[in-house]
Amino acid sequence: MGLLESLDRLDRAGFLAFAGQGGPEADALFTLTSSGWLAALVWLGLALIQRRPGALIPWIWLVVTMLAAFGAADVVASGLKDALGRPRPCWSLEGQFRPVAACKGAFGLVSGHAATTWAIFTIYIRSRPPRWAVALALMWALAVSVSRVYLGVHYPGDVLAGAAVGASISLLIV
Repeated sequence: MGLLESLDRLDRAGFLAFAGQGGPEADALFTLTSSGWLAALVWLGLALIQRRPGALIPWIWLVVTMLAAFGAADVVASGLKDALGRPRPCWSLEGQFRPVAACKGAFGLVSGHAATTWAIFTIYIRSRPPRWAVALALMWALAVSVSRVYLGVHYPGDVLAGAAVGASISLLIV
């Protein structure tokens, strides 16, 4: 067995060990965590922490850069999904786990949620927020990433690849 087959087997095993393994409370929590509206509120709240009195222009640049990173990561993740063509686990492992979210789109590598979240996170931490805000942002980025596996729409490898793509795009932007 080659390296890629070993990684695929590990990815599937990790997915099956975690996806949909909670109850109604976990389902609701992870569904909420994957919500785009909540993500927008969280990132806006974190960005507001960076707003310094009398320094509106740097704050506007932070928000604009976060939005640019989001957009670029979303476009690249979508393009990679089509180019790589790896089926989502909700399609390829149908009937082997309890799906929590509806399966949308044929392909899952790379996770768009992870790419956009880690792109914004990377821009945000470059703005030198307080340590407690970095910790909150990191917990949020991890929670969004984990939610995608729990909900049954991405393998762990899809999420890791999305995080790497998002962070890389932000570093190019910066």
